[in-house]
Amino acid sequence: MKDINFENKLWKAADKLRKKVEVHEYKYVVLGLIFLRYLSFAFDEKKKELEKRFSDKVSDEYIPYGETRKEALKDKDYYLAEGVLYIPEKAHWDYIKKNANQPNIGEIIDNAIDILEREYPGKLKDVIPKKYTEINLDHYDLAYLIDIFTNIDFGDDHKAKDIFGRIYEYFLGKFAEAEGKRGGEFYTPRSLTRLIVEILDVKQGRIFDPACGSGGFFVSALEKLEKEGIDKTLLSIYGQDSKPFTWKICKMNLAIRGAEGDIRVGDSYHNDKFFDLKADYVVSNPPFNDSGWGAERIKPDDPRFKYGIPPDNNGNFAWIQHYIFHLAPKGKAGFVMANGALSGGGTEGEIRKKIIEDDLIWGIVACPPKLFYNVSLPVSLWFIKRAKPAHMKNKVLFIYAKKMFKSISRRQVILTDEHINKIVQKFRMFEKGEKEEKINEIGFAKVATIEDIRKNGYVLTPGRYVGIKIDEDDTPFEEKMKTYSKELSELLKQEKELTKKVKEVFKALGWEI
Repeated sequence: MKDINFENKLWKAADKLRKKVEVHEYKYVVLGLIFLRYLSFAFDEKKKELEKRFSDKVSDEYIPYGETRKEALKDKDYYLAEGVLYIPEKAHWDYIKKNANQPNIGEIIDNAIDILEREYPGKLKDVIPKKYTEINLDHYDLAYLIDIFTNIDFGDDHKAKDIFGRIYEYFLGKFAEAEGKRGGEFYTPRSLTRLIVEILDVKQGRIFDPACGSGGFFVSALEKLEKEGIDKTLLSIYGQDSKPFTWKICKMNLAIRGAEGDIRVGDSYHNDKFFDLKADYVVSNPPFNDSGWGAERIKPDDPRFKYGIPPDNNGNFAWIQHYIFHLAPKGKAGFVMANGALSGGGTEGEIRKKIIEDDLIWGIVACPPKLFYNVSLPVSLWFIKRAKPAHMKNKVLFIYAKKMFKSISRRQVILTDEHINKIVQKFRMFEKGEKEEKINEIGFAKVATIEDIRKNGYVLTPGRYVGIKIDEDDTPFEEKMKTYSKELSELLKQEKELTKKVKEVFKALGWEI
């Protein structure tokens, strides 16, 4: 159920080598080698399938006229048609493994990357980190890593996993722990990306993630299409992220699935690379409670912020408005959000009120804590529809899923298929216009009206609507204090400005205060 089951091997290698290589360099070494190993693993897996298919007497129809079975196994079109890259001999992991003890192994690895870049420029150009001749590791160190990675088993359901995003997150967290710090980044758990993709019912069209990271949402979307027998080329993928390294990981994730996407590097707040894009599906897990996001740099006429510019100490509603702006007329959005956005006051509360009154909120799901590997932060899922059908007008579906989880370790839980299906079913019932008494379930689900939400001060916390006791649905102390401190900071700022104005008025009347 975990995306990778070889963490100990990775850390063993990292622990041995981190005296020679800084963490910011080591992640390039690891991800490059793991990627090369994975490409060969997937290729070998597909080759065995084809060998079996071609050995069957009725399989002649699969082989082009004039080709022998042996030649057909070297025809890369067979592999590309099934989302697998054909790997030339000198780029294959077996060749790297055979030469692992050569003094020039770094050059051999870099050459393997060159071969793949030339073979697949659209998918792999500048994607695989090419640092093996310049990194501070000798050929004994590289041979040690090659030996460890040779014995990694990616598992039967590897295509459904965001392996590279998970490795990246694992090392961020592990190195942070080793240095006595707290890991500040995390990727979106697979159970959350799957849940969001299923609720949105992603099929053909345009999917956009303006904080795409390693591309976990794209992985889940492609998995869904494959499962439903839908041609993946019917889904156009667009993504943006502020970090060049996660751009590489996202491109890797698409490449190993035989998919392509328009993925760009840039700060979505101030350098929207897809300003004209209107997507059928917007999906995202943005940085939570982003302080100092650059509110002062937003132009007053920026069309994304029609509901107001959020305070600089929290970028949550900058993201939410960004998603709304990029929705097509019949588009749907599903995203992860810190719980503070459900109930915060001040400017954020006013923005939330306007979004609610515009009848854009389709549903809110309260999630259990510990879904993320590195942090136990509780989150909620927001779902937005540009155009609601008549039976959904002025109504919102609330789901309280805080008690729906399965522990996979002391520090992490997941949503199982059963949990995901139960939540998705409620959304489908709501969409189809089934009677609310069938949808409503005390303690779990409730269709509420905007009038109900008004009476609750425009607070969107699901527990208030599904029948959970207030104390049971209480927001964690740390989250409360963050909200309170931000609100207090804003009030103190307003007080300072008012005091200044009062002094100016008295001074104009000839009185000093």
